[in-house]
Amino acid sequence: MIGFSVFGYLAYIFAKSYEANHTVVQLFRRYFPIAVIPQIGMLGYAIYLRINQYDLTMNRYFVVIFGLWLTIISLYFVIGKIKSLTIIPATLTIITILASIGPW
Repeated sequence: MIGFSVFGYLAYIFAKSYEANHTVVQLFRRYFPIAVIPQIGMLGYAIYLRINQYDLTMNRYFVVIFGLWLTIISLYFVIGKIKSLTIIPATLTIITILASIGPW
């Protein structure tokens, strides 16, 4: 799920230059952030069950952190008026640095 979403957002970034000429790209860029939100909900539910059953591990910690990042990015592109693509790598860098400092 996280890999699919990250790959999708990479395609979202690189498709920006083709948006003006292709309606398929316009549809993809309009609806992809909306399509990610239900998947994030399922990810949240699944990781919640897993943490309740077996406690928090480093891998689950990173799944939670990057799930939160995906939620923030998706809501930004769904709700936000200004849709700057620099927000994706900037927030990913910040989240990665903060997560590596985390409770471990």
